[in-house]
Amino acid sequence: MTFLTPIFFYAALGVAAGAVALHFIVTRQPTSSPLPTVRFVPISAVRVTTVAPVPEDLLLLLVRVLAVLLLGAALARPVLVPERAPIVRIVVADVSRAVANIESVRDSVRTLLGARDVLVVFDSSARLVRGGAADSAARLERSARAGRLSPALIAAMRAASAARETADSIEIDVISPLRASELDGATQAARALWPGRIRLVRVSASGDSLAIPRGIEVRAEPSDPIVAATAGMLSANASVRVLRGEPTAADSAWASGGRHTLVRWPASGAPAGWVARTPPDTTGAVIAGEMAVVAPFERNWRLDSAARITRVAARWVDGAPAAVERATGGGCVRDVAIGVSPRGDLVLRRSFGRFVQALTAPCVSVAGSLAADSGAVASLAGTGPLAAHDAIAAASTVDTPLVPWLLAAALALALLELFVRRGSAPMWSLPHEDEVDARAKDVA
Repeated sequence: MTFLTPIFFYAALGVAAGAVALHFIVTRQPTSSPLPTVRFVPISAVRVTTVAPVPEDLLLLLVRVLAVLLLGAALARPVLVPERAPIVRIVVADVSRAVANIESVRDSVRTLLGARDVLVVFDSSARLVRGGAADSAARLERSARAGRLSPALIAAMRAASAARETADSIEIDVISPLRASELDGATQAARALWPGRIRLVRVSASGDSLAIPRGIEVRAEPSDPIVAATAGMLSANASVRVLRGEPTAADSAWASGGRHTLVRWPASGAPAGWVARTPPDTTGAVIAGEMAVVAPFERNWRLDSAARITRVAARWVDGAPAAVERATGGGCVRDVAIGVSPRGDLVLRRSFGRFVQALTAPCVSVAGSLAADSGAVASLAGTGPLAAHDAIAAASTVDTPLVPWLLAAALALALLELFVRRGSAPMWSLPHEDEVDARAKDVA
């Protein structure tokens, strides 16, 4: 056991030592009363014999010392230091809708999770599961929500900070299908905070199809700025198709017939489901996901209130929708109402290129079935040894379960001291024996 703030316990030792010293130093004189007939006592020789004083009220002293020591120990915040294990695992289990079979996750958890290990379960949020390995694995259920790895990594690091005193090394094990939709812009930033490697255990994904082609097909004039912004992603056999003109029935069938994304982004005019804005206005920025472009945009259309959508894919800076998405069949259709002028330097900006890539990314229903990029997976796993306990930041708060019990014991002793003191004798017993030999004189 150790103390987080030992100065309070040292102070309590000093107070207890002072109480003991005062108990043996301070004496109490016996009470005296005047004798009215003392003037009639004849003069005589007096011999006084005094016995050495014997301290009493030792029980009262013991109660006071124990109360002071318990109070000081409680303020010093004692912490039990367990024996260190060689390795403690933080097992991060994915239970989102990206998992095809939850039983495979349960089997992996049973294999990895030990008695002293920690389990973190995540879908769109992360939570810590306490209990034995077998019980924790049996309680896992597949969620209908999407998975997000970033909050799970943060929760695992917090659990590692709390467990750093119980192990020489700490390992994070991630059990997940590792879909592209589960990684976001904060994943790599969170990964950079962990000082060791991460073990990745991949399980099968729901609707898994690694044969889904990647890339973008753009149907537009060669001089169209969207063509230049997506030049590095163009592909003839792609899962995303961008239409800058009028869509056809074949395009709609292509989107709903497979895991495809159809982006309807007219070069002029309003996309389907949008009406004219009266009067037109301008705004200073537009945001898609984590990408934003700051520039004066003219807004000529607004979303029809009767339009049925799945989600908003982009918003103007005031929160109004700028692009919306609608699921259809196995894919989705995205309608973009953002006018882009080929004049000026907007189309040459790097931020505009990233913004266009965000707008032409696969829909959520499609991205969920795509495996994460191999480079992102390798970066997530990392290299090198396991994280040593001294390389992990200590938790900002430490559990001290003994403090309430110590305070309760100190309070009980303080109450007991009142009863002991009420029935106590004087602090010192001063027995003495006076032997008086007096010889009376004859009074004439």
